[in-house]
Amino acid sequence: MPYYASLKKLSISERKRTVGGLQRIRQQLRDENFPNKKCEDSLILGTWNIRNFDDDRFNFGPRMTESLFYIAEIISRFDVIAVQEICVDLWPLKKLMNILGGSYDYILTDTTHSSIGGNNERLGFIYDKHKVKFTGVAGEIVLPDRLLINNSSPKKRQFSRTPFGVDFQSGWFKFYFSTVHIYFGSNSGNTPQYKRRVEEIKAIAKYLAKEAKNSDSNHILVGDFNIKQRGSEGFNALEKNGFKTVMNRKGSNKDQTKFYDQISFRSKKNELAFLEPDRDDRVIQFFKSIFREEDYSAYKPILKKMIRAKLKKAKEGFTSATSKTKKKKFQGQINSLNAATKTDTSLKKYYNQWKTFQASDHLPLWVEIKINFSDQYLDYLKNYNPE
Repeated sequence: MPYYASLKKLSISERKRTVGGLQRIRQQLRDENFPNKKCEDSLILGTWNIRNFDDDRFNFGPRMTESLFYIAEIISRFDVIAVQEICVDLWPLKKLMNILGGSYDYILTDTTHSSIGGNNERLGFIYDKHKVKFTGVAGEIVLPDRLLINNSSPKKRQFSRTPFGVDFQSGWFKFYFSTVHIYFGSNSGNTPQYKRRVEEIKAIAKYLAKEAKNSDSNHILVGDFNIKQRGSEGFNALEKNGFKTVMNRKGSNKDQTKFYDQISFRSKKNELAFLEPDRDDRVIQFFKSIFREEDYSAYKPILKKMIRAKLKKAKEGFTSATSKTKKKKFQGQINSLNAATKTDTSLKKYYNQWKTFQASDHLPLWVEIKINFSDQYLDYLKNYNPE
C-alpha cells in the first residue's frame, strides 16, 4: 500500500481534503469488488493514460501533491500497469514512486520526438517487484520495411510514438507486455489522418502476432488505441490478428463514452485464465470519489490563486517576448485565463478541465488473470512418459 506518512507535511485543510478523497477511493474500490492482490494465485494488470504526467504545456498544471496521492492509491491496487503520456521531466514520477513505496519500480522509454504526434511522451510500466519479475528483456518496437505504415502519404512511416515491450514473469506466467499510444489524427474515416490511426493498430497487431508464434511467452498488448467504438476498423484490426480483447460495457474516457483504452491477449494454449471472466465493468471511474462536482467550492480558492499566478507569468512573458508568434501565444493564455475567472460558471468549466490534468481524462482499465498452474502441472507430471 502507499506510504501515507508524508501527508503530515500538508496543511491541515489540504491534509483533511486528501485523506477524505483517499478514503472515498478505498471505499469505492471495496464497493465495486475490485480484487485484492493475491500473492500466489493471480495477477492484476492494467493500463492507464495519465494525462500529461506531468508538465504544464496546456496551462492547467502542474499536479498537486494531493493528486499524486490519489494516483498512487489507484496504482497500488495493480501488480503491473502500463502507463502512457509520461513526460520529459521524471521528477513528478519519482515523487509518485516515493508515495508508492520501495516495492514498486518502473521502466520507461525515452521521449518520442516524432514530428507528427509524438508530443515528447514516454511509455512504460510500473510494477510491484514482490509480484512481478523483469526478466531483463525490453525494447521499443521498430517496424520492418514490409510493415511500415502507409496512410496514403508519399512516404511510409514508423509509429508516431514507438510502442514499448517488456518481458515479465509472475509465478508460472511468462508474458511479454507491450503498450502503445496510437496516433489519433482525425474522427473522419475519409482522411489520411484517420487511416494512419487504423494502420498503426494493424501494424502493431501484425508485428506482435508474428512475434508471439516464435515466443514461449504470452503476449499482452494494451494502451491508448484511440478506438472510439468497439467494432470500428481499429478495434477489428486487433481481433483479425488473433488478439482477444477484454470486454467492458463502458468506455475508458472521463465520460465513459469512448473505448480508447484496450487490453488484449494472444496467449499460449491453456496458459490464460481470467478470474471473473464474465465481468464487464473493468474501468475505475475515480471521479466518483475525487474532484467531484460537489468538491468545486473546496478547490475554488486554489483555482483563483493559481490563475492569478499564471496571469502574472503570462503578462510578463508577453512583455518580454520579441516575436509576434510568442506574443500571440502569451496573449492567448491571458485571454483564456481572464475568461476562466469572468463568472462562477466559467470557473466551474475551468475546474472540469483542470481536474483532468490533476487526475486524468482517461480511466484505468484492468483485468485479473490466474498465474498459479501448479495443480495442472502436477497432473501432467503424473502421466509424463519421456519415451
